[in-house]
Amino acid sequence: MNKQKWPSLKDGDVFKIPLGDGRAAVGQVVSTYFSGTYYVLIFDFIAAEEEVPSLVSEVLESEPLFAGLTFDALFRPGRWQMLENRPVDGRKFLPAYKIGGHTPARCMVVDFWGTRRRPATDLERETLPFRDTFSSAIFDNAIRAHAGLEPWAEYYDELRAGDIVTSAELFGD
Repeated sequence: MNKQKWPSLKDGDVFKIPLGDGRAAVGQVVSTYFSGTYYVLIFDFIAAEEEVPSLVSEVLESEPLFAGLTFDALFRPGRWQMLENRPVDGRKFLPAYKIGGHTPARCMVVDFWGTRRRPATDLERETLPFRDTFSSAIFDNAIRAHAGLEPWAEYYDELRAGDIVTSAELFGD
């Protein structure tokens, strides 16, 4: 039996997301979080699919549009295609999260890795997200909706990069 060999993803991998209309968006793996789960950025940049590989430097200078944890499902069949690997500064992008927020006294702030924690302030309890992992298809659909190729769904708002409170900001490294 011929077994398909899938590419392994590494921090810094830059990938193309074909939109199906001759254009593509670009994302980057910021960090691996356990096996098969990755924190990715998808940039606010869409170009003709054939031009994207020559525009990577320009893309990486644009603002992240979507960010979050996702699975490798769309990398495996090759829908999201690797372009190259570029350095990425996780300190700029890896978020902090809240846990145990159902009871204010038990609400904690944790770093991206879950290795450091401390009690959350009132503001952190209100503004930090819980850790959530989204299907790569949700990211795929969100960028297609952003490009006007399908209707916007309200839950795509959860993927918006916005003002990420980073682990580095709250824990100092």
